[in-house]
Amino acid sequence: MNPAPRQSRGFTLLETLVSLALLGVLMVTLNTFLFSMSELWGGKRDQRLFDQHVRAATRQVREVLEASTSGPGAAGFAIKEVRGADGVNTPRLTFLLADAGRLADWPEAPLPDVDFSLYAAPERGLVVQWQSRLELERDLNDVHETVLTPFVASLAYDYYDADLRKWTTEEEPAKDEAGTTYQKPARLRLRFARGQLKTEVVVDLPIKRPGASRP
Repeated sequence: MNPAPRQSRGFTLLETLVSLALLGVLMVTLNTFLFSMSELWGGKRDQRLFDQHVRAATRQVREVLEASTSGPGAAGFAIKEVRGADGVNTPRLTFLLADAGRLADWPEAPLPDVDFSLYAAPERGLVVQWQSRLELERDLNDVHETVLTPFVASLAYDYYDADLRKWTTEEEPAKDEAGTTYQKPARLRLRFARGQLKTEVVVDLPIKRPGASRP
């Protein structure tokens, strides 16, 4: 003889109320956690965007300087006095690119063999001044400029003394002991600033090696 089937027991009113109360507490806790995370994430949005911009701008500077050491006729960078848009000669980091690429917004047809100089300008950021060696009336034409990033407040130059095994940072390019030519720095310091957000990035400057296509 088969035993009679069991009848399932439903939730009592008290059990139902306790379950709803526990579910409500869980939902409130989960919502509080999600809102806290979103506020924390949103509060650091400016910092994240600033960091992303710094990384992208630094990568572009590195790639441009490395490009100056590769290809036929590449000589790498040098420190030379350059005539600025204001007509004043100032020492800047200079380099030559066979193809200006995205750094140049040509008023007419693009030209090869472009001389560049890099500098930081107040209220403008990190700027490259450029002009092709093939431009007609080169000395009479206005030089062209491209802003790489508006968030570089200044740049500095790092030199390494092998004898003293010591690094020094100069706000302006340093000259040799005779005071006739500018020394090549080993590193460049880019000082980024946007409001309260500030950071400094050190860029190792590439060296042109004989017979090498890349630094």
